[in-house]
Amino acid sequence: MPDPSPKPAPPPKAATAGAAKVALGYALLSAVWILLSDRLVQALAPNPAWMTILSILKGWAFVAVTATLLFVMVKRLVAGLASREAQMRTLLYAIPDLVWLKDPEGVYRACNPAFERFFGAREPEILGRTDYDFVPKDQADFFRQKDREAMAAGGPRVNEEWVTLADSGARVLLETLKTPMLDPSGRFVGVLGIARDITEQDSHSRERARLQAQLYEAQKLEALGRFAGGVAHDYNNMLSVILSNADLALFQMAEGRPERKHLEEIVKAARHSADLTARMLGFARRQPMVPEAVDLNQVVAHLLPVLGRLAGEAIELTWSPGGELWTAWVDRIQLEQVLTNLVVNARDAMLGPGRITLATANWTLADGDCGAWTEAAPGQYVGIQVSDTGKGMTPEVAAQIFEPFFTTKPSGRGTGLGLAMVHGIVRQHRGALQVDTAPDRGTTFRILLPRAGAQVPVEAPR
Repeated sequence: MPDPSPKPAPPPKAATAGAAKVALGYALLSAVWILLSDRLVQALAPNPAWMTILSILKGWAFVAVTATLLFVMVKRLVAGLASREAQMRTLLYAIPDLVWLKDPEGVYRACNPAFERFFGAREPEILGRTDYDFVPKDQADFFRQKDREAMAAGGPRVNEEWVTLADSGARVLLETLKTPMLDPSGRFVGVLGIARDITEQDSHSRERARLQAQLYEAQKLEALGRFAGGVAHDYNNMLSVILSNADLALFQMAEGRPERKHLEEIVKAARHSADLTARMLGFARRQPMVPEAVDLNQVVAHLLPVLGRLAGEAIELTWSPGGELWTAWVDRIQLEQVLTNLVVNARDAMLGPGRITLATANWTLADGDCGAWTEAAPGQYVGIQVSDTGKGMTPEVAAQIFEPFFTTKPSGRGTGLGLAMVHGIVRQHRGALQVDTAPDRGTTFRILLPRAGAQVPVEAPR
């Protein structure tokens, strides 16, 4: 670590050479003046009295010339130093970053107006004081530790720190560079600090990371959808053969035959499997769809009795229709599938009595709003929201709920395809999806469907 104790610094070589030139010039000028002035006095003085008077005048003239020369030289030197200092201060004041200089003991020796905002004080009030005079001890200890690390390293050190600006109370993230300062002789004189506000860049970085995570999730679900769609398509073809042959066998078999109940079980299992296949195709966006202009309030109102039976007697089902609701461009049958799956999912999230709330509203998404939704595009939408008072989900669980066959339900109570189908239907309609959940705070699903006439293309089944 550089020695922080002050030491007398030897003058720089350039300064010594300059001073030697001035001294030598002055000595030569003095010698020439003395030699010439003495000869002139001897030539002009007719008697000793005149010689005395001329000698006195010669001395005063020498003093006047010397003083004039010193005045001119010092004035030029001071003016040059003042000009350079003014330029340096102008440059320092123009820098938008926080800039400051501390001596080896941590005492402030200089700062710019941007740094004044940090302490909420003017430069004269800051100079001669330390961090301990302005911020809490733990924060001042942190600043001092970073100073020592820069001094020990003998070179620049960078760190990030959250601070609160005293003048506005704003909390900002600073990227701070601290560099040991040495004079021309190599003597350590202090630590120079430069801090840049990177709050906005940090926000952009986090937003970019979130969007990248959304893109990865969308690509993963797309790959899973293609795989599930391919499997379901082939499986559906085989089920068609099984069902057709089983139905034909049942048709040809007499009612009293004991083998008939086995065929009926085969048909029942095949039809159940066909239902699972339809859900897989819905997730893979391969279900045929017939979109039309639909009033979501009417669809929900018509479906309420069914949804109430699905929710059960212990759960209160409330309905809050939106006023002046736009019509949505959606397949009515698939919309009913979405609603029933969301209500069943909400019911299963509650261990006992609770409440499920359905609500509709108009939504207009701008470019800046799309990041909060899954695969959203700017435009006008009609939204439906399904909220429950259940146990909620952890972020780890919420990140997987749209994957096919993922379920947190006990074995035999769920296939893990309900929410996967919801996701597939919303994507096929070029809608948007949002999930708001946290442990012990319930869950809210928000579904946005394109407004009829808003020219939002609906994706064809693949």
